[in-house]
Amino acid sequence: MRRAKIFAAVIYGMLTMGTIAFVHFPNLQADDPQEHQAQARITVEQAREVALRAVPGTVTDSELEKEKGRLIYSFEITRPGEQRSSFGKGKHSIVEVNVSAVDGSIVDIHREHADKREVKQRAPANAEPASNEDLL
Repeated sequence: MRRAKIFAAVIYGMLTMGTIAFVHFPNLQADDPQEHQAQARITVEQAREVALRAVPGTVTDSELEKEKGRLIYSFEITRPGEQRSSFGKGKHSIVEVNVSAVDGSIVDIHREHADKREVKQRAPANAEPASNEDLL
């Protein structure tokens, strides 16, 4: 009988802690793509245009996600003619451009290499995109 009470108290405590964690830390909750789409004020096409104006190239992947509390479109762009050699093989570098889904401003631009090193550059809010030479 005593074991059953201890077990019930432990289960109750775990459920309580889990509930508190999701209430106080909403970033732990699962992302809901439909909810994100409803909150976005610009379309993916508009965001893609902004990203390609900042970094010309070919979009290889895009995603609508919440990052650091902001709703963003994330685009991976391969720049034309740019190669990076790694262990004797040519590898394209990929530039990730994050565009705000609320106002269309560039949130972040950073380069990802095939060897997983990143070179980051923060874009100030509502700033004009810098030239490609400045970014990379």
